Amino acid sequence: MKHHLCAYEDAVAAAATSGVWTPELRAHRDGCMTCAELTLVVAALAADAEQLADEAIPLPDPGVLWFRAQLAERERIFKRATSAIVWVQRVAVAVVAAIGLAFAPGLWALIGKFVAGLDLGSAAAGLPRAAGSPTLVLVGSVLVLGGLALWELTAVHEN
Repeated sequence: MKHHLCAYEDAVAAAATSGVWTPELRAHRDGCMTCAELTLVVAALAADAEQLADEAIPLPDPGVLWFRAQLAERERIFKRATSAIVWVQRVAVAVVAAIGLAFAPGLWALIGKFVAGLDLGSAAAGLPRAAGSPTLVLVGSVLVLGGLALWELTAVHEN
């Protein structure tokens, strides 16, 4: 589609906007299809602009906008700060799972020795000897911390 430029387009647009037509400009508009279409479009846009100007649309309170922007910024900073913590927790859970799988075959034997070494009649007397195993302390600590990390990852937090 080719658009034919008319020398009177700017003058017709100004006249259609203001509503002030000279006789020769009106005669040209009536004879030129481009200027006639331009007049219709400008008149429609001017009517829409008047209608929108008449509608009183209240602007929101700037304080509310500022407060919402501050909340959004705080939320963004919070998510950025806690994302590293969440990744460390995920790595901790993965390490706990890997250690648990690595020690699983020997862990049952160790637990069996621990239970067999306990004197249930005097549990306090046998506990230091059985709990003194560095491997048992390490595995128990990792399991407890891993369980806590897993619980923290799956817990629902309210901000």
